[in-house]
Amino acid sequence: MSHSASKKSGGRIPVVDMLNGVVKRIAELAAWLNVVLIGVIIISVIWRYGFNNALVELEELTWHLYAVAFMFGIAYCISNDSHIRVDLVHMNVSRRTQHIIEILGIVILLLPFLISILDHSLSWVADSYRVDEHSSSPTGLPHRWIIKGFLPAAFFLMLLAALARLIQEVLLLLHLGTEPEELDPGRVTMIKKLFHVHPEALYRDADVPAESTRKDRQGD
Repeated sequence: MSHSASKKSGGRIPVVDMLNGVVKRIAELAAWLNVVLIGVIIISVIWRYGFNNALVELEELTWHLYAVAFMFGIAYCISNDSHIRVDLVHMNVSRRTQHIIEILGIVILLLPFLISILDHSLSWVADSYRVDEHSSSPTGLPHRWIIKGFLPAAFFLMLLAALARLIQEVLLLLHLGTEPEELDPGRVTMIKKLFHVHPEALYRDADVPAESTRKDRQGD
């Protein structure tokens, strides 16, 4: 990607947009499970305290729905760059250092972890399906391989999000200086605004009005 192409596209990278689009659409669809989760919790509470009868199936379904929404939500966070970092440190280093930190973190920490869990989770699902694993509770949910099947799916989605992030960081490092300022994550932009000094506001709070102060300085 040339400098001019990068400027014309506003820093957009088609392959990154494509991967992020897939991740975000699936994660946003999975987010609706939170609505189902709320409904299951309400029914479980009513059944427990209204009819004095706790249903183990509903309690286990609550854990399963929460786990699925949470795992797909992590993929969305990676894609949207809204995961937690030490922003006060990150925002005060150079743009080049930020890209290098991101690349090293993805290559050394994130990708090996995701690949390892993805590889092991496939055997977990296969073993669970082979023995038709059930809940340890006699009245619990059957076919536990179904919920375990979401584990490799979610981690594969996280892997796509991490690869998209890696491609973006590498290309931005190679074309340093061409990326738009709005590429900062929203939370970093907010912190910058919170700690940014506005001279006009300082003059408004002072005894001398800002306009007269500017005139005095021009006169000097």
